[in-house]
This record gives sequence, C-alpha cells and structure tokens, in this order.
Amino acid sequence: MHELQIAQNIITIVNDELSKSGNLNAVDTVYFIAGRMRAIIPETLKFSYDVQKKNHTQLENSKLSVKEIDIVIKCKDCDYQQTILEPVFYCEKCLSTNIEIVNGNELYVDSIELAD
Repeated sequence: MHELQIAQNIITIVNDELSKSGNLNAVDTVYFIAGRMRAIIPETLKFSYDVQKKNHTQLENSKLSVKEIDIVIKCKDCDYQQTILEPVFYCEKCLSTNIEIVNGNELYVDSIELAD
C-alpha cells in the first residue's frame, strides 16, 4: 500500500510550503495529480491522507482532491499518439512496440487552497 507513504509525503510537502511562506491559515484543499502509470488508488490515498492529517493543525479540516492523468503513448516509428486504458504498450496504428510514454507518470502536489 504505497498510498500511505504518498499521503505522508503530501503532508510533508504542504507543511514545508506553508512554513516557507509563513502562512498560518488553515488548508481547505490540496490538489494532487497522479498519472495512471503510478497505479494509485484515489480512495485509498484520500483515506490515508484523512487519517494522517489529524496530527497537523493546519490540515485537520482539509480535503485531498486527486486528479488522475491518462496514459498517453507516442510511437517512435510513426509518431502516432494514443491514450491507452490497459498497460499494453504498442502502437495501434503500425503495431510497433517502439513507444515512449508522453503522459501518465505524473505524481505531484499541484496546488494548495487555503481557507478564508
């Protein structure tokens, strides 16, 4: 369950950013981007975040919003680009397996929304 470690990292990142800016406001929402290649289960990540945020005053009432990014591959032979739903890495146009992943590996805190 790597979601637990990711949730801990999200909290660390948010706390570091709040500390750097000197902001004492409570956090309303943390927006997180996760590419589908990372095999994150959003519900598990949100649960892990909710359990761990209770130990952090500025985060205790916050919510985690997870946006998943589709896997997009590009064929290096014919330049065809496609979105895939299954981890089958070949070009549907020319059937080549000489591909590169264009999107889907993302894993980062996109933004932090503070409470008023």
